[in-house]
Amino acid sequence: MTSALPRLLIVDDEFPVREFLCDALAPGCSGVLAVDSLHAVLHAFETANYDVLLADICMPGATGLDLLALAQQLNWDCAVILMTGHAELDHVVAGVRLHAADLLIKPFSLDTLQQSVERSFQKLQIARARRSECEILSAGLRERTAQLQITEHLLSNSYRSALETLVATLEAREPETYAHSFRVRAYALHLAALMHYPVSDLPLLAYAALLHDVGKVAISDSILLKPGSLTRDEFEILKTHPVVGERIVNRMDFLAGAGKIVRHHHERWDGRGYPDGTSGSSIPFGARLFAVADTLDAMTSNRCYRVAMPVDDARREIERCSGSQFDPDIARTFATVSSATWRLLRAQADADARSAIIPELTSASPLLSAVTPVPLSLSTALS
Repeated sequence: MTSALPRLLIVDDEFPVREFLCDALAPGCSGVLAVDSLHAVLHAFETANYDVLLADICMPGATGLDLLALAQQLNWDCAVILMTGHAELDHVVAGVRLHAADLLIKPFSLDTLQQSVERSFQKLQIARARRSECEILSAGLRERTAQLQITEHLLSNSYRSALETLVATLEAREPETYAHSFRVRAYALHLAALMHYPVSDLPLLAYAALLHDVGKVAISDSILLKPGSLTRDEFEILKTHPVVGERIVNRMDFLAGAGKIVRHHHERWDGRGYPDGTSGSSIPFGARLFAVADTLDAMTSNRCYRVAMPVDDARREIERCSGSQFDPDIARTFATVSSATWRLLRAQADADARSAIIPELTSASPLLSAVTPVPLSLSTALS
């Protein structure tokens, strides 16, 4: 905090008073200017900086209180001392409300005046020092925030690279599984938006959708690419892929939480699914969405052992299995979406897969469909 003397601006409509105050206060100031009007005050602040403004309350035209209010509005960096010969309560209240540095009642001694100027300047210096400290802290905070944003961007790119590597692994093993993951992602996110799925959980749902079949990397080609029906033993081996997928996903901290969805995406509402035979609302809600999305794509996609089913037929089959294989609430919401919407979502997902694009999640809004959203209870969202 500097120890320099203050620059003082005196405002009074009486010349003898201005002259006396200038002479009396000049020794304790680095500069003193005395003026008689608001116009002169404005001109003074346009041409120089002042630390203390000493103003008489009772002046023709603009009063000292008017000047104090103006100093607040224009953010003048100065202390304002008011002088008055009439100690009226409303003046005192107004001065306090407008943060006057001091209020001097005439007649006052020269010592009182000098002490007021000195004390007001000291308070101003303290306030300036605090503002400077806050500005330094704010600048440091902005710098740290910028550094964190850069780090977050680098981590985001790192996470994205890890996802792209895993998805590329799927493509290398089984190209159809690769495209299937993109389509299931599109279907699941669309259903999630209609069901008011927690927005904060949508990124994990999207990642889990892309990686829900990643466990198939542990399944041999003789089973995974077999053109005909699997034997009982082969199917038991295939049924291990959700558990393997969960282990793979759980090794990546940024996908924490997605592992449960990957593990349970083949569970059924009636408990006859795998790997754990979990039933009803005990199945994670994201996995229940997956069950519908995964089934829709499986039925409407060509396989080496059968041809694709029309979307209309797949919709009827999903409606038929509501309450047995699928969550009834999700099945009802699914039924409100037109076949044309599902076909459009499929086309976009296929285009993303062909371009090797992992789409950014930018909105939780339903895509292409105008249906009434189905409320999602808190217990359902957390299950």
